[in-house]
Amino acid sequence: MSFSVQPDEIVGIADRVRLALDDMLERSNALRGAVDALSGALTGLSPARAAFHQVAGDRAELSRGVVSRGRAVVTALRSIVHTYIAADDDMAATTSRVEAATPFFDPSRFGRRPR
Repeated sequence: MSFSVQPDEIVGIADRVRLALDDMLERSNALRGAVDALSGALTGLSPARAAFHQVAGDRAELSRGVVSRGRAVVTALRSIVHTYIAADDDMAATTSRVEAATPFFDPSRFGRRPR
C-alpha cells in the first residue's frame, strides 16, 4: 500500500532517535555522577560548591529532561503512525465496500470505460 507519509521511514527514524536518547541518558547519568563527585570535592569551599552546583547541576538535570521529553515525543509519534495506518486500512476497506455496492465509474455519465 502507498501512503502520502511513509510510516516505515518514520518508525525507522523514531527508532534511531530512541537509540540516541538512550545514549544521551547514559551520558547524562555519567555527567550527574561527575557533578556529584566534584561537588563533594568542593565541600570545604561552600561558595564555590554552591556556584558550581547551581550551574552544573542545572545542566545535568536539563539533560535528563531532554531525554524524558524526547522519549515522550517518540512514543506519541509511534502512536500517531499506528493510528494513521489503522485509519488508512479502514478507509481502504470502506472504499472497497462502497465501490462494490455502487461503482464510482458511471458509464451513463462518463461514457465507456477506457481499456
